[in-house]
Amino acid sequence: MRSAITTEIDAIRSGLVELASRVLKQIERSVAAWDETDPGLAAEVIALDEEVDNLCAALDWQIYQTQLLQSPVAGDQRLLHVGLIAAIALERVGDLAVDISVAASSVPASGRVPEIQALITKMSARAVDCLVRSIQAIARGDVQLASQAVEESRAVRGMLDDLLGAASHAGDEPEVKAWTATAVLVGRHLERVANNGRELGGRVEFLVDGRPFSRARSDG
Repeated sequence: MRSAITTEIDAIRSGLVELASRVLKQIERSVAAWDETDPGLAAEVIALDEEVDNLCAALDWQIYQTQLLQSPVAGDQRLLHVGLIAAIALERVGDLAVDISVAASSVPASGRVPEIQALITKMSARAVDCLVRSIQAIARGDVQLASQAVEESRAVRGMLDDLLGAASHAGDEPEVKAWTATAVLVGRHLERVANNGRELGGRVEFLVDGRPFSRARSDG
């Protein structure tokens, strides 16, 4: 019996890593579509969202079946609980990739503000890094790595403040205003990516030793 549930738990870990990899690619491609004003790439991200949703649903069902049919001990139950939360969070991040892709197709590059674009590029790299660290922390049960993910999310939040400040000083030309407003929306989407990473990182202490999740502690 123990061998069977170990196999199931390992499969869930693998499924979570696969889902995270797919979602991270979606975010990276959506930001590339924004950077390059590439409607074709944006359309590909949007088209692939159904696959992400299907992977989330399959992982959700796999976790449910393991809880129902196996006999998970406390540590297994904690992983199943966090795994389900992670699947939901990753689905949300996949939706954010779609939102960024929609934004990429909505405004011309002629209104681009280089300072704001540079901030978005930095934000995307840190947001992705935050999510990567949080998923790795869950897969490995690594509290230190989870703490690093939380710190990355704080850095992204600070970058959003910088972006909002830069946007307030952008030009008044109609194309610049339209592009800047959309860039702020993209920045908010990237902060939400990092927020999901922070929340997942904050769950690792519970995963490792059963300490209850504290949003205040993960927010700092």
